[in-house]
Amino acid sequence: MPQSRKRKGHPFKKASDIPASQRTKGRVFWALLLAVFSVLIALFAAGLNIIILLIAALAGAAIGYFIGKNMEQDASHK
Repeated sequence: MPQSRKRKGHPFKKASDIPASQRTKGRVFWALLLAVFSVLIALFAAGLNIIILLIAALAGAAIGYFIGKNMEQDASHK
């Protein structure tokens, strides 16, 4: 008997409860949300210093992007 007949099949993967179109918006949503909140926090902390506000927005967007990316990956595995 050939070896290929003795291999186990792939495990059944259940489809995700969250549609794919909704999962792909998580990165953008969290990036924008955290960017806005970080700009507000920087505004109250540093005033109208444009450089500080820009750095805070970029840092908040990067953190939000990775949070959204992890949430999308978790949602696709469920």
